[in-house]
Amino acid sequence: MKAAGGAKAYYFELPPWARPTRNADGTTTPAVRDGRRLSITSQPLGSDLAAAITKGEALNQVLATWRTGEGGATLAKGTVGWLFAWYREQDRFKKNAAKTRADYRKLMDMLAAFEPKAGSAPLGQRMANRVDAGVADKLYKKLRERGERQATYAMQVCRLVWTWAARHHRVTGVKENPFAGMGLKSTAAKGNRATTRPEYDLYRATAREMGYQSMATAAALAFECCQRVWDVFGFEDAEGVEHRGIAWSGYSPGDQISLVQSKTGNAVVLPLMIDVAGEGVHLYPDLEAELARTPIVGDTIVVEERSGKKYKERRMSSVHRAICDNAGLPKDMTFTGFRHGGITEVGSVSADVRPISGHATLDVTRIYNKATADKAREIAAARRAHVIKLGEDLSEDRSEHVD
Repeated sequence: MKAAGGAKAYYFELPPWARPTRNADGTTTPAVRDGRRLSITSQPLGSDLAAAITKGEALNQVLATWRTGEGGATLAKGTVGWLFAWYREQDRFKKNAAKTRADYRKLMDMLAAFEPKAGSAPLGQRMANRVDAGVADKLYKKLRERGERQATYAMQVCRLVWTWAARHHRVTGVKENPFAGMGLKSTAAKGNRATTRPEYDLYRATAREMGYQSMATAAALAFECCQRVWDVFGFEDAEGVEHRGIAWSGYSPGDQISLVQSKTGNAVVLPLMIDVAGEGVHLYPDLEAELARTPIVGDTIVVEERSGKKYKERRMSSVHRAICDNAGLPKDMTFTGFRHGGITEVGSVSADVRPISGHATLDVTRIYNKATADKAREIAAARRAHVIKLGEDLSEDRSEHVD
């Protein structure tokens, strides 16, 4: 980096997974792992190369020790921090998808470092068997100050951990679950808003104008196929276990496109055309139009124009926001909203969205797959008719306002 006056200077920057979390109130919380807070931050190293190397190596050592836990304080058995670490070693936790495990870890680390009262001992140092309903209710109330969505999710994770701990009470010392019966909502009051079809159309057109055909295609895969964000973009699995991304090899123009949800492992094949009175009718013309415009670079469909490789999450987020701003779309329009919009649209013509979204575990037998494909075809046809009817209604509304 360049210092003031143009002189060369050096800087130590923490990796994304070790950076502090910015809270809703503007404060930051240091990264936590197994109840241990990271004591260092990103910082300048000065302009002297030798001194910068020495200081940088020392900081890297602190980071490595914190990450691995080597040389750190041993978690006292029976504490909340110990209980979280114990749960993460259970098959019940390990069987979850990598994204789910990463989300659970993040919440557990946040909870372990959480101070119920300013200056008090972190929750992770408290004995887990002494966390009662009163403590759980107070914890939920404090966390709601940071946001309803995170607070609800945190309580749900605690409920899972304490339920399993109570089942193994001879090991954990936990006999009751104080997080049961809290009356939590299954979803927070405010989540990702479903994107409407007009917003989806405007977004794709703007993305193409800005030179981001990849983002227009990604939006189509999320909206039309009801795919999760990380499956559309093929974001790297933090543990290097799951294969993500939608491949060209699974796409047959005018025939079908195959998808696999990494979260559930469900295989979904969407038919792209049906025969009506001897004439082929395209079920997803907008999707196929975007795919036809997309250059083929390797087998992964969605790749970034400037690198020819998969998007990084931060890069995708910044490009998405630039497109929304350029198009004058709402500030609360998230990329996840495309999937919600697609599912909402499917829900208007069918009570069962699973053959499209892949929510339920699917039997991979030939008979069941055929039944699923037939159901997906019926849903797609009804959805296409619904979209055409919406377009006709919009055209009629516009004509009524023309003098």
